[in-house]
Amino acid sequence: MAANMIGVRKRIIAFVCEDGTYMTMFNPVILKKAVPYDTQEGCLSLLGDPRPCKRWKTIKVQWQTAAFQTRIKTFTGWTAQIIQHEIDHCDGVLI
Repeated sequence: MAANMIGVRKRIIAFVCEDGTYMTMFNPVILKKAVPYDTQEGCLSLLGDPRPCKRWKTIKVQWQTAAFQTRIKTFTGWTAQIIQHEIDHCDGVLI
């Protein structure tokens, strides 16, 4: 979920990783992308069937924690796709 989806004008995303852990990212930025692929995604902001979009299999992300510590990590698979979707929301992009 991106903060701006619930009326909070901040770059904050929260999601569940593939391993079941919860993550919150403040000011997330994708630093690097690798291996593009076409997929389809649904969205709580849009009615109807999933829509086609382009995603990257691997992304390197920089963000801050709630304690204002900067983190950088590489994500893959479903978790990478979720992060891309939510960062798109922060940037005002809907699929």
